[in-house]
Amino acid sequence: MPEENEVRSFDQQYEVTWTGGIPALAIDASVQRGQVRTVSKRWTLGGAETFNFDSSELKGPVQEAVLGAGWTWRGVMSGTL
Repeated sequence: MPEENEVRSFDQQYEVTWTGGIPALAIDASVQRGQVRTVSKRWTLGGAETFNFDSSELKGPVQEAVLGAGWTWRGVMSGTL
């Protein structure tokens, strides 16, 4: 909303699964919409972390840039922007 110096954020979460080495987009029966934070981690049997993802590591810097420019960040809970 440039006329209001406002960014409106709406998240949708989907899951990508790999079957036989071929990527396929699979939409979970309980798709999350609105403001979503996802944290995912994987470990080996020995306890070593092999994968770490936190969606706030992507969204956080964007929010900081918006707010640092003097704009407003507004998270919305429905699909209407």
